[in-house]
Amino acid sequence: CTPANKDQRHQGLPLPSILADASKVKKLQQSGEAFVQDGSCNNIAPHLHKCRECRLDSYRKNKDQRESTVFCRFFHFRRLQFNKHGLLREEGFLTPNKYDPEAISLWLPLSKNVVGLDLDTAKYILANIGDHFCQLVISEKEVMSTIEPHKQVAWKRAVRGVREMCDVCDTTIFNLHWVCSKCGFGVCVDCYRMKKKSLHEGENAYHTFSWFKCVKGQVHEPENLMPTQIIPGKALYDVGDIVHSVRTKWGIKANCPCANKQFKALSKPTLKEDSKQNLVPGERTSLQHTSLVLSPQVTTHDPPVKSTVGSKQTASVNTSPSLSWLSNLTSGNVNKENKEKLLVPVSKNENKPLQTLPSLAKPTAALQTFNSAILTPVSNNNTGFLRNLLNSSGGKTDNGLKSTPKILDDIFASLVQNRTLTDLPKKPQGLTIKPTIMGFDTPHYWLCDNRLLCLQDPNNESNWNVFRECWKQGQPVMVSGVHHKLNADLWRPESFRKEFGQQEVDLVNCRTNEIITGATVGDFWDGFEDISSRLRTEEGEPMVLKLKDWPPGEDFRDMMPSRFDDLMKNIPLPEYTRRGGKLNLASRLPNYFVRPDLGPKMYNAYGLITPEDRKYGTTNLHLDVSDAANVMVYVGIPKGQADQEEEVLKTIQDGDSDELTIKRFTESREKPGALWHIYAAKDTEKIREFLKKVAEEQGQENPVDHDPIHDQSWYLDRSLRKRLHQEYGVQGWAIVQFLGDVVFIPAGAPHQVHNLYSCIKVAEDFVSPEHVKHCFWLTQEFRYLSHTHTNHEDKLQVKNVIYHAVKDAVGILRANESSLSRP
Repeated sequence: CTPANKDQRHQGLPLPSILADASKVKKLQQSGEAFVQDGSCNNIAPHLHKCRECRLDSYRKNKDQRESTVFCRFFHFRRLQFNKHGLLREEGFLTPNKYDPEAISLWLPLSKNVVGLDLDTAKYILANIGDHFCQLVISEKEVMSTIEPHKQVAWKRAVRGVREMCDVCDTTIFNLHWVCSKCGFGVCVDCYRMKKKSLHEGENAYHTFSWFKCVKGQVHEPENLMPTQIIPGKALYDVGDIVHSVRTKWGIKANCPCANKQFKALSKPTLKEDSKQNLVPGERTSLQHTSLVLSPQVTTHDPPVKSTVGSKQTASVNTSPSLSWLSNLTSGNVNKENKEKLLVPVSKNENKPLQTLPSLAKPTAALQTFNSAILTPVSNNNTGFLRNLLNSSGGKTDNGLKSTPKILDDIFASLVQNRTLTDLPKKPQGLTIKPTIMGFDTPHYWLCDNRLLCLQDPNNESNWNVFRECWKQGQPVMVSGVHHKLNADLWRPESFRKEFGQQEVDLVNCRTNEIITGATVGDFWDGFEDISSRLRTEEGEPMVLKLKDWPPGEDFRDMMPSRFDDLMKNIPLPEYTRRGGKLNLASRLPNYFVRPDLGPKMYNAYGLITPEDRKYGTTNLHLDVSDAANVMVYVGIPKGQADQEEEVLKTIQDGDSDELTIKRFTESREKPGALWHIYAAKDTEKIREFLKKVAEEQGQENPVDHDPIHDQSWYLDRSLRKRLHQEYGVQGWAIVQFLGDVVFIPAGAPHQVHNLYSCIKVAEDFVSPEHVKHCFWLTQEFRYLSHTHTNHEDKLQVKNVIYHAVKDAVGILRANESSLSRP
């Protein structure tokens, strides 16, 4: 099937079509009443225009494949009717007001549908991602305002088990997009704009994304496509209003630009048909009373945003009196009064215990929230890989207005970083967080010269509170001792060899990145702890191998149910890491949707311990769109190689590890599995510039649709890491992952791995409230990669995740509003 529908799944057999009932057909023929297409084009309307899926379906020979993998683009979307001659004809498409209670209930904040979310967590989620949701609503309003008045917006209702994707860039379509009425070809907002811009300006510089042709080879012209929305009625804008009302009532600070007067021009879009039927009966009253209510306290923190049709929002800090002191900072005019305004929040409430909302209770985190929620999204629109790509393809940036938020971003980042948890007084034995400040005590210590939190008890119920303080600052975290909880017999190499040894699989030579085909899983495990049994090169040298993409895709839970259960039972920070974790935003996506594939995924590879191997990575530098917890479940020390301990020690030392880490190996005799280097997400652009610089020095090309980090083509050895630190001021975390250690990697944080011994690692991805902003911008970056790129396709559906997480949080808070009036 085509890229746009490769994730479609049937959820049971569809109901019989209305056309299967002779009496209903007779009534429809007599009345001429229009009805919605309730089956595939081939079955319902074979003589009318067929959607692209149904046309492809007719070429498939395998009946099972046709019925299980292909889904009609016009199902529950196109309207049909019988003409006066009794012939079936097309009668347009559904419009946004023609929804039913089932369709609208999927998008409304109804507390009865919310499971696994408590009041405090709802407030925390809304405090962290409420502004991102508002930005999402603003973007949708802006797009709606660009649609010509004469064009009717169609409504393509969400279909159970189907992930709507752009046919051009493979990005998940959240709401507004454009569709061909003849074949169902659909494109996202960004691809539609890019195509129109290219046609208008006569540009031919950017051809990464090609548009499929319509029936009879006709070209899809943007002006012939119809604007289409997925969310019914005005539910998106109503929920946007409710978010503001709820945050005001609960005292949850908002830094979104929605409250600004300039945005009133982008008022809630009015629907062109049946405007009175904007809500389901019974829901109308409950939504209408939640009109936009914003307190003066909220609006004073909002920088005005100038909206231009067809472009992204641009922040203008100079026109806001409440932010005049910030504009002074950017120009260097920091007087005594401004300094006091900037520094007072840092000392306020300094010694108060942790509150329900740590992100708002602690001053540095409040600054961090302000910094990330307001400045980062605006400044990130044209930074990094995305900015370079737009510039290379003719895109323009505003060096005046858009550079100012970037400066403020840096100022706030430095302020927050200068007062981190590591600045607090240290206790003996590494217990460095004051119980009087944090409100709890839990076993932990610090690595990487007091920059990396390591939690010692994986089952401690207070772990997530300590974890959250470092996590929201974009720092990786480590948890030790998980191997004591796991069933060790399940994770031994011989166990995998016995169960899956005959499966064919691809292997990767870590020294050359060459893919070896035709091997079996058994070939890999035979050499896991026995060098003499390893596959060899033509020169007779034993290869250092990595098991590629095994088990494939979503098969881990199905292939290894006992291991899945063992991992989920014992994985630390279950509030974040489990599929149903209350702080895993992916858990908020309704079962109606295709759930994102967040693992677990296995990473199995031999060790690289010779001096020559230190320039190679088991996994090269890259970054991921979601957060991840990587568990070291087994470390195998292979026989048949001399001086292993000495070489491993040298690699650890060469990898910039600190003394405490080295003592874990030399004195505590723990088993080291892998050497990690993780960098802060905020340093990604500096790393990207550095790698491009090095590539140019080596005579390599830097193609527009590729990226040195996303391509995973670099491993930063000691010399490159040293240059990166000296020339760009970027210092990462050097982490040695021992048996039983779990490394938590924030979304968007570049990282690389070098196995010291043979390792079995299992990673579970998740989406935390603290890092959802990185998920959003990385999705935008990934869509610009070429179609052949492994990271190109958007599987996270971050906009849907944000929407439903906010919707559920709002539902909980509204249901508990009566508690606000209690003394």
